[in-house]
Amino acid sequence: MEAEDLSKAEDGPEDPGLKNEGQSAAVQPEFPLGRQSPGPTDLWDMLERKFLEYQQMTYGSADERRKSLLCLLPLFLKAWEHSVGIICFPSLQRLAEDVSDQLAQEIQKALAGKPAEQARVVVGQLLRCKGDVDQDGYLLLKSVYVLTGTDSETLGRVAESGLPALLLQCLYLFFIFPLEKDENDVQGQRMFVQMLLNICSESQGLEGFLSGCELQSLLIATTCLREHSCYFWKEPTFCVLKAISRAQSPSIIQYLQAADCVRLSVQNLSRLADTLPPPEVSEAVNLILGFVKDSYPISSALLLEFENGEGYPLLLKVLLRYDGLTQGEVDPHLEELVGLVVWLTTCGRSELKVFDSVTYPQLEGFKFHRETSGVSVKNLQAFQVLQSVFHKANDAVLCTQVLLAIKTMWAWNPRNFFLLEWTLQPISQFVEIVPLKPTPVQVQFFQLLESLVFKMCYVPHEILQKVQRLIKESPEPSCTLVALQSILKITGSDPLFNDIFRDSGLLGLLLAQLRKQAKIMRKSGNKEYSPGIQDPERELTCVMLRTVVALLKGSVRNAVVLKDHGMVPFIKIFLDDECYRGASLSILEQLSVINAEEYMSIIVGALCSSTQGELQLKLDLLKSLLRILETPKGRAAFRVSSGFNGLLSLLSDLEGSLHEPPLQAWGTVTPSQTLELVLHTLCAVSAALHLDPVNSDFFRRNGLFEKLAEDLYLLGCFGVLVEEGPSRHSWSDTKARPFADFLSAAFSSRCPLPPRIQRCLQIFSFLDSMASGTLHLRRDLKDSLRAGQESVVDVQKGNAISNLQGNFKWLDPEERMDEGDAVIMHPGMMCVMVKLLPRLYHEDHPQLSEEIQCSMASHLQSLVKSEKNRQVMCEAGMLRTLMTSCGWALSTSSSPLHSHLIRIFEKLASQAIEPDVLRQFLGLGIPPPLSAKKKTLDSSQWHGGHLGHSGLQAADLGTVEGPAEASPNSGVAQPLGSLEASRDSTTALQTALSLISMTSPRNLQPQRAALAPSFVEFDMSVEGYGCLFIPTLSTVMGINTEYSVSGGIGTGAARSFPPPGGLTFSCWFLISRQAAITEGHPLRFLTLVRHLARTEQPFVCFSVSLCPDDLSLVVSTEEKEFQPLDIMEPEDESEPSAGCQLQVRCGQLLACGQWHHLAVVVTKEMKRNCIVSTYLDGQVIGSAKMLYIQALPGPFLSMDPSSFVDVYGYIATPRIWKQKSSLIWRLGPSYLFEEAISPDTLEVIIKLGPRYCGNFQAVHDQGGDPEGQATPLVAEEKVSFGLHVTSSSITTVADIRNAYNEVDSRLIAKEMNISSRDNAMPVFLLRNCAGHLSGCLRTLGAVAVGQLGVRVFHSSPAACSLDFIGGPTILLGLISLAKDDHTMYAAVKVLHSVLTSNAMCDRLMQHICGYQIMAFLLRKKSSLLNHRIFQLILSVAGTAEMGFRSSAITNIGVFQHILCNFELWMNTADNLELALFSHLVEILQSPREGPRNAEVAHQAQLIPQLVFLFNEPRLAPSKIPTIIAILDCQLKSHFSICDVLRIGLFIVYTLKPSSVNERQICVDGAQELSMPGERTFSRCLCLKAAG
Repeated sequence: MEAEDLSKAEDGPEDPGLKNEGQSAAVQPEFPLGRQSPGPTDLWDMLERKFLEYQQMTYGSADERRKSLLCLLPLFLKAWEHSVGIICFPSLQRLAEDVSDQLAQEIQKALAGKPAEQARVVVGQLLRCKGDVDQDGYLLLKSVYVLTGTDSETLGRVAESGLPALLLQCLYLFFIFPLEKDENDVQGQRMFVQMLLNICSESQGLEGFLSGCELQSLLIATTCLREHSCYFWKEPTFCVLKAISRAQSPSIIQYLQAADCVRLSVQNLSRLADTLPPPEVSEAVNLILGFVKDSYPISSALLLEFENGEGYPLLLKVLLRYDGLTQGEVDPHLEELVGLVVWLTTCGRSELKVFDSVTYPQLEGFKFHRETSGVSVKNLQAFQVLQSVFHKANDAVLCTQVLLAIKTMWAWNPRNFFLLEWTLQPISQFVEIVPLKPTPVQVQFFQLLESLVFKMCYVPHEILQKVQRLIKESPEPSCTLVALQSILKITGSDPLFNDIFRDSGLLGLLLAQLRKQAKIMRKSGNKEYSPGIQDPERELTCVMLRTVVALLKGSVRNAVVLKDHGMVPFIKIFLDDECYRGASLSILEQLSVINAEEYMSIIVGALCSSTQGELQLKLDLLKSLLRILETPKGRAAFRVSSGFNGLLSLLSDLEGSLHEPPLQAWGTVTPSQTLELVLHTLCAVSAALHLDPVNSDFFRRNGLFEKLAEDLYLLGCFGVLVEEGPSRHSWSDTKARPFADFLSAAFSSRCPLPPRIQRCLQIFSFLDSMASGTLHLRRDLKDSLRAGQESVVDVQKGNAISNLQGNFKWLDPEERMDEGDAVIMHPGMMCVMVKLLPRLYHEDHPQLSEEIQCSMASHLQSLVKSEKNRQVMCEAGMLRTLMTSCGWALSTSSSPLHSHLIRIFEKLASQAIEPDVLRQFLGLGIPPPLSAKKKTLDSSQWHGGHLGHSGLQAADLGTVEGPAEASPNSGVAQPLGSLEASRDSTTALQTALSLISMTSPRNLQPQRAALAPSFVEFDMSVEGYGCLFIPTLSTVMGINTEYSVSGGIGTGAARSFPPPGGLTFSCWFLISRQAAITEGHPLRFLTLVRHLARTEQPFVCFSVSLCPDDLSLVVSTEEKEFQPLDIMEPEDESEPSAGCQLQVRCGQLLACGQWHHLAVVVTKEMKRNCIVSTYLDGQVIGSAKMLYIQALPGPFLSMDPSSFVDVYGYIATPRIWKQKSSLIWRLGPSYLFEEAISPDTLEVIIKLGPRYCGNFQAVHDQGGDPEGQATPLVAEEKVSFGLHVTSSSITTVADIRNAYNEVDSRLIAKEMNISSRDNAMPVFLLRNCAGHLSGCLRTLGAVAVGQLGVRVFHSSPAACSLDFIGGPTILLGLISLAKDDHTMYAAVKVLHSVLTSNAMCDRLMQHICGYQIMAFLLRKKSSLLNHRIFQLILSVAGTAEMGFRSSAITNIGVFQHILCNFELWMNTADNLELALFSHLVEILQSPREGPRNAEVAHQAQLIPQLVFLFNEPRLAPSKIPTIIAILDCQLKSHFSICDVLRIGLFIVYTLKPSSVNERQICVDGAQELSMPGERTFSRCLCLKAAG
């Protein structure tokens, strides 16, 4: 019988409708020929009629009844077949009774009186299908088979016939007597077995099996006669017995117990276990155990019988028979047997006790299960069978089955582990013998051990100790490897194991083994690693290293242990082997926690000592370095360990590696490998600089940006600088493609660009990412390659560059990011890009090279759109870099780069430019003197020996210095003379236009255009804080206090606080972006804090802030605790103390982006009262009477004589009030005076403007003579501090301690959260500009606190820098070079812009008589003057924009020497004198400014000039009325006696001589008497002398 048929039979009765095979046509009922076959209903009706006829044969013989019954069966079977198993027969039970009785009689007849073997043959023939003859037995068998599959009632009738016992007896005969193979009837066997299975499903039929000894015989026969049994009937027999077992009932248990079946079977199997094959023995044992298992829920009698019959030794013997016989495959009988043994472990009379005595440290999730949920182990004797099997067996499959069984028990209930381990210690014992087992068993065992940790969260300390001993003593490397791999997994699961394995000595053991292996490697040399070849020893070493990594992770103590073992030199040895490198680097990374400097020294040293071909080693070291550079401690150690120099030397070693074609020295290294190394090197530099002010300052101060540019140039992909004449390429007439598209193409796998240009672009992409501070997040070159995959299409190799450009698929402009708002984190990298920009050139593709250069220049230009980026780039020295690297492009208007670079230069110069750089810019295009011809723009050697202007003729070669620097001692006349002698009108026009862009005011104040001052910017959106900390404003000391506790500078006594005469706070500020109302972040102008020594809490005693809710200015003298915001919230909700706060709304007076002046004047009155007045831009916005600052901080009313009070201050938001918001504002000059200044003094301060950087001790009268006497505005002892960026420096805390005092250095270090001995962190110090004045001790100044929220900018726009290189002389030189009206207008426009925004330029003009020189130049070029220039000159004078603003004369020099120089205007082509005269009339007749203008006109000698004008022969009579009107206005407003005398003398002069008859004179002057020249000249002299 086949296995699948048996399985179906075992599962239950089959569908009778499917069993229609084997019926012979000879026994089927006859139907008339030609008629249609009847349906199922007809057949059942026919059967019913014939069965009634059969029942009426009461008096017939038994033989006749038998034959009649047999005749019904074919019809019954046919009706059953046609009904698809649905029986519609009312007399079914009667039919079943007769058919089963008849079958029982036939079987009894066959068995009666015959020997067993003969009976087996007869019965077999009876039930077989023999063809067309003698089918009676087969018909009866099939009919009973069908009937047993109907219902329980019918099955009960069959059981009553005694047929079950007979069938079981037949099965016994079939099983014990084998027949020939060809006599086997599969169909009959299936029906026979299924009939028995159907009978088993009914309790009455089951009882029939127990009526005799057939079941006992059959069961014992399966265990003792195995060698003589019939193989064909073996599986059916087992199937029937298992069905009987599953249908357990008390009667069956009693029957088996009474028959002693289990004991006899165990004895038989014990006797045959050594001779029969293991699968057959185990199958029989499984059968017996099946009866035991199935009966156990009802009664444990069979289990006791099994145990008493030496069942457990039998199980052990049978299981051990499999040892060595499995051949790697699991036998189903073995698997079933192990499962039954596992079940036996759960059989017991009572629960076993387990005590919760877990004392060792356990994992956080561990919970001891006291409850008995789940299946528990109760039978230790059964478990000992499994334990003994594992001890004695060496078969991998058998041992694995045992381990899986144990795992199953643990899965039932975690308590089973503790129950077994604390009684039999199986796992502990297994550890000792597991090295003797095969490798799969070892793996399975340690997985079992891992499940204790991972699933049960239990730490088996004793077991782990034995595992550790195994690792130390095991002679089998494979077992040690598996054990160590398991320990590695366990260690990584929880930090607790770091301590456990350290205390147990495992860490020390591993370190000792690694030291031994390192020594072997050092002696034998590094063997080449072959990934395809397995080396157990190498693998074991690798796992040991990884385990040490896991033990060190997060454990400082373990790192200390490793260092104490002296393992660092040995770990370094493993770096040379690629197999061990990853783990070795991880160990060194963990060691960096306790000694980052040592780690950095190792890594940097390994990088520098690596050879040219060890690229992978360098990459691995750099990747490790990147991980450590993520921490501030690692970045500091990197700097100290010369990490920057090491990385740059790594780039230096790559010199020529990207050369095209490849150099011989780099033949084995591909360009992609080099670029990968360059990328990771630059990533490390970027990571070291990221958000680290110390490293950024170090990199800048040591000139490493220049070194980086040099090293990148020497890679070989950049070309030699070639400076040509005008561009010959047509593309320059069109717009270059975006730089982002070129970068995408450079990283595409199908890049159509030349290889050299592609590599240059990739490097520029790295630098661009470094500038934005994101390169260290880009860890793989393939990421960039993937980013550019979709940007290009495939291009044929033979296409020319022009075709490449035409066929290139560029990104849509809509898809590109807007670069206007880009943030520049490292502006020095932009300078590196500018240095390399001229080198981005390919000699074979000049057109493409120039387009890419222009695209990149456009990209750089887009980055300086915002004012902040311009200022950042100015601070980084971008202008100087442009001059030194791109001077030729700046000086050559035909260069494709010229327009972009000029725009960049102009934008940056409008913010800040150094005077020497501006001098160099103005000198572009001027040939140097003979002594300076050898000087070039680029003096550094990184150009590769090629001069910056090698492509120019010597006569056209420009220098950096220009003429002024070539002759530094030539004075102010030298620039003017050089300009006059050298520049033509075109050069002058270009220079003038650039100066116009540089000097045009970007900030319009309400009254006048002014240059923005240097400032400190506070951005609260980044970190939420940022301030200026002002240490030791005052120290109030007791009578016994030592002087050494006081900080500050000066030689006087300690400064008292609060000031007895009041105080004044003055500052310039600009709000870039206001905070949202919901953010509640005020703009804090000043916060004064006091702290009484030997107390904990400091107190705020005075504050000035701008509230964001309603933009109101708040001045408070209330004492508040200086504490974090979350603590202050409840207090802030309460109302302020009465008389301690002034709140004034000023939102309408404030404008974003505009500089304002704030002054808070506190006037001290009697007792504790004071008057607080607030001024915004000189206008009083609020005043109130308030309480003055109390004498001592907080609630203190007295102070100990030996104590002291320290007073310090903050401008902006300190760290303790950290709160992110959108507020951004700038602070200009700030002052604190210890007196209440007057409104007049305040007006002078405002007139001085935000660029004033003094201490008000030498202030000139505004609008007066600049050469006059300067007077102090505030008494010097009253100036507490003055802060402005101009007087600032970058220093350190250590330098502050050495230069000033230790007290202030400690206060500053505490505020900056650094060590008081720190000498690396750059500290921005605004020095107190009043520090040198006499008086009491003062604060040393203020320091910037805030890494990202504070930015400092030194404003030095071109309009100011001009003052240091000749100033007005350069501007006048531009006028002198003008050859046309456009150039003249541009030159005058520059002068207008500078004079309007820079008061110093006006003073210099007066000092050098510049206005007279300008008048002289304009007179020489009067033909170029026109109305536009005239209006521009009026703007310089301040009177041009009538009706738009005040028409008062602001520039007396221009008015006096140019506007009042009528001879100048009389020679102009457009009759500008008429416009001038009309304008003079307007300004003198102005109702508001007329008197003031008349006074200025008087000082400018306007009346004498007009009187002399009457003597001008070219004066047209039509102009005389206008001149007279001017005289009329002037005489009415302001005149002197000399003016009247001049006019009188002139009138006398106009009288005719006595010889002339006046009556004959024509009134209209048609006739004019000629007068002798001598007389006219003498009269003019007379008029002048009268003046």
